Amino acid sequence: MADTHTSPAGWPLTARTVAEATDQGVRAARAQDIGDFRDAVGRLEKHAEVAREVHGLMVRELLETLYQDGVSGDDVSEVLRRTITGAGLWDAPADPSAVVVVLTGALGVAEPGEDGEGRTTAIAAADVVGAAVLVIADLLAAGKIDHKDYLMRAVEEIRRAQTVEMP
Repeated sequence: MADTHTSPAGWPLTARTVAEATDQGVRAARAQDIGDFRDAVGRLEKHAEVAREVHGLMVRELLETLYQDGVSGDDVSEVLRRTITGAGLWDAPADPSAVVVVLTGALGVAEPGEDGEGRTTAIAAADVVGAAVLVIADLLAAGKIDHKDYLMRAVEEIRRAQTVEMP
C-alpha cells in the first residue's frame, strides 16, 4: 500500500508498531484488502491494550467530529449497521458484539472489555482490535476524512498522559 504512515522516531517501539499497524489496517479496510487487514489485526493483537487505547481515542474524536451536536442512540446504531454491512461486503471478520464494545468503550458507556452492565465480555482481542479498525474506517469514509491526524493525536495523547506526574 502506498503512502503508509511513518511514526516519529522518538515514539517507543510499541507506539510505533500500533500506529503503523493501525494505518495498515485502516488502509486495508478502505481498500477492502482482506490479506493486509488480517496482517494488521495480527500485529495489533500483540499489543491489544495499547491498540485499544489508541483506537478508543480515535473513535471518540471521530464521533465528536461527525456528530458535533452529540451522538444519539440512533447514530450509534447507524455506525454499527454500516460497519457490519460494509465488512460483510468483503468478508472482513466483524463480530457485532465487538463493534458494540468498541463504540461503548469509546463513548465511556462501558470499559473496554465490559458490556453495558459491567460484566466482562469474552470477546477475543483480535475481534476487538479488528472491529475498532473497521469502525474507524467506517467513520472516516462517512466523513470523507483522512486518518493520519486522528492517529497522531491519539498516540500523542497517550504519551502525554503517561508522562504527566500524578500528585
